[in-house]
Amino acid sequence: MGGTGIVGTITGFGSICVNGVEVHFDSAVALSENGAPASTDRLAVGQVVAVEASASPHGLRARSIAILHAYEGPITDAQAGAAALRVMQQPVHLAPGARVAQGLRIGEPVRVSGLRNARGEVVASRIDRAPNLTQVSAIGAVQRAGDLQGLALSKPLAPSGEVLVRGTWDGKRLNVARTQRDPGIPFAGRVRNALVEGLVRGQQGNRIELGGFTAYVDRSTAYSGGQVGDLAVDRRIRVTGIFSKEREIRAARIDLSPERPFSSSQQGSGQDSASSTDTEQHESTGSGRRTTESRVRSHDGETRERIERREESASGDLERRERIEIRESADRLETRERIEIFENGVRVERIERIERIERIDRDDKPERVERIERIDRDDKPERIERIERVDRPERVDSSGPG
Repeated sequence: MGGTGIVGTITGFGSICVNGVEVHFDSAVALSENGAPASTDRLAVGQVVAVEASASPHGLRARSIAILHAYEGPITDAQAGAAALRVMQQPVHLAPGARVAQGLRIGEPVRVSGLRNARGEVVASRIDRAPNLTQVSAIGAVQRAGDLQGLALSKPLAPSGEVLVRGTWDGKRLNVARTQRDPGIPFAGRVRNALVEGLVRGQQGNRIELGGFTAYVDRSTAYSGGQVGDLAVDRRIRVTGIFSKEREIRAARIDLSPERPFSSSQQGSGQDSASSTDTEQHESTGSGRRTTESRVRSHDGETRERIERREESASGDLERRERIEIRESADRLETRERIEIFENGVRVERIERIERIERIDRDDKPERVERIERIDRDDKPERIERIERVDRPERVDSSGPG
């Protein structure tokens, strides 16, 4: 058993960024959408995914990706009380910065991606139109026979954990045609490492319940972005650790994610061909240092990413500052990196690197790579000692010959 199981929301592309890590993939990766085979062009920011990944020389690489929609079905009500809308009569709330197709109407089929809160209701990070939907579906726990977290089913299913149900909608209930157990952890039993995102449903002793998972903490568990006292119900968190059972994690680290994990600058449907911007910020402490990292990724025909990191000592003195700017288009990739090193608050070294890769479509020509590097050292001036010399006149013997 090896590899990493990741469950979380897509926040950016290059490969895909999920839970603050980048996972590489190609068009040959096994990909499904609510249990049905799909292609990689279905991936979009705001979708919840379950990824089975393994280590590679270039970082994590996906073995399989499962897109998880809490609901695929028609809108049955809009602005229903506290909920933004209802899908198959189930309330759907919107997460901050959620991406929602404009002009949605009652009766229109949609796909809803998001996480469930402590009440079992979906908090959507993305809602897309689904004009060609042939079957409806839902993912959730069966708490009572014939009931999937409030959604009426045509036949009783034994109470269980998470299940995917597919079928047809008759206006009152989902007529069950097919079911699949545990769609949110398709990698169960095959991975060791866990990186899971969810909304806190409750906490008792050393147990934290989130999104159908249970995380166990102890004194060695590290916290980022907050402390254990900040783990309020419905707070979005990310848990890094080791799977002890299918849905149990020994937590090594808990990140209290910012409340805006997706961009709200562009509300639209489709696969994000329009301009969009995504921002992430992380802070961690350890070994007497504090590290702050921020990432801003934008896309409007070409992808631009800016990464800034600051390292400070325990006393608050700046020790290292790093800035990386990446611009990528169909024919060019450019990376600019600047590293500044400080001692006692004074910059002592600056390193600048620029790398440009020109992409050439013809197979018989290699890519052109240009690297430029400059290193400035702020050396202290040499100490110059001033020496004054005074020439004394030669002594003349005035005594003449006897």
